[in-house]
Amino acid sequence: MGQSNFDVVTANAFIGSQFLTQGNTFFVKPATGGDGNDGKSPKRAFKTLPEAYDHLVAGQNDVVYLMAESDSAGGTTDYQGATLNWNKDLCHLIGVNSGPRMSQRSRVAFTSTYAGASNLFTLSANGCLIQGVEFYAGVASVNPTGCMLVTGERNHVRKCHIAGMGNTANDIAGAYSVQLSGAGAGENLFDDCVIGLNTLTLGAHLNSQILCAGYAARNTFRNCLVQMFTNHATNHVFLRAPAASIDRYLIFEDTQFLNAIDSGSTGLTEAFVVVATSNGTVLLLGGRTGFVGATDWNSTDSGNVRSIDGSITSATFGLGVAVTQS
Repeated sequence: MGQSNFDVVTANAFIGSQFLTQGNTFFVKPATGGDGNDGKSPKRAFKTLPEAYDHLVAGQNDVVYLMAESDSAGGTTDYQGATLNWNKDLCHLIGVNSGPRMSQRSRVAFTSTYAGASNLFTLSANGCLIQGVEFYAGVASVNPTGCMLVTGERNHVRKCHIAGMGNTANDIAGAYSVQLSGAGAGENLFDDCVIGLNTLTLGAHLNSQILCAGYAARNTFRNCLVQMFTNHATNHVFLRAPAASIDRYLIFEDTQFLNAIDSGSTGLTEAFVVVATSNGTVLLLGGRTGFVGATDWNSTDSGNVRSIDGSITSATFGLGVAVTQS
């Protein structure tokens, strides 16, 4: 039997990700890779994601493995000086790391000097798997608007930490961690992800961890954690869905919304701002869907926020309450 073309590290990466493909496979090591390499093995890894992305061919399940090389952010982050636009269908990005729920060491962030008025990562392609990567948008500038903008469909974002507004200067109107935008942003699944940060105080302007726009259709968040720390009861919320922002539904299944009130965060008047003209239903499913640190789901009672038991008009479904000794 001839020698395999795959070395042991490559094989372990495949097995760990549970992703076999007929397409090409490339490796990125931000600390020790080189963009003069061919990227076809860990020993010949590229240094940057844009270089690996340029080698991808749409439609054949090409894969990029972003490999952690240390436990420090600086030693394992691919720093971007502009938005990284992932716009090739059926091309996948997988972090190779220990698999924690948040702050994965396969990491994408802005350079410290970035001051552009845009988001960190745009997922405009269709049918992509994005797994095990931290996306961190935080620089000392008032310009970056968000972290992950999704305009494509049928993508699967799995076990990622998507953290927008990672600097207090980024607390600007319209900012977000995740935005689902446009009629093309449909049928995406966010699975076992952490969205947002609770290490910085927000609330100076109207923004949100999740933002919908332009009739985003039939998207699902399953087994996710959405977190925040705020000093304002209404400005910063978990979800914002203005007029004409949803088509059909937006589902939260077994998803927790955690405002760190026991650590000094200000309680919210409402967890969501969903207007009656949003054009779709926000549906809360599963026995583990709930919130901590808000008085109500949607205090304006638009009628668009519903649990499986019916329309929500008060803070009764999924309210986290303090446990007291009987």
